[in-house]
Amino acid sequence: MIVITFLDDSSITIEEDTVLNGYKNDSDDPKESYYLRQVYSNSIDGSEGDEASRLATVDGKIGVMGFILSVDCFSIGRNTESNILYRSSAVKSVENTNFSFG
Repeated sequence: MIVITFLDDSSITIEEDTVLNGYKNDSDDPKESYYLRQVYSNSIDGSEGDEASRLATVDGKIGVMGFILSVDCFSIGRNTESNILYRSSAVKSVENTNFSFG
């Protein structure tokens, strides 16, 4: 599993089948509503997408940290309407903890 630790020392755990959703700010037009555009949704094992998971790297923390660095914010889980949005810049560290790609 992978542990994401935030600046306030809270953390979340990511398993191979945990869905990560990535969002980017899409509010460039000052006359339009503020909006986030979903740019990614899949799990490390790729069970949520139609193509291979971009998160599945040889070292799990590398794929997850690359994902975090490429989005403005992210959420965890399939339900994208009632989950928490995390600001990517609030992440302090990503580490492997007994993680293997089996």
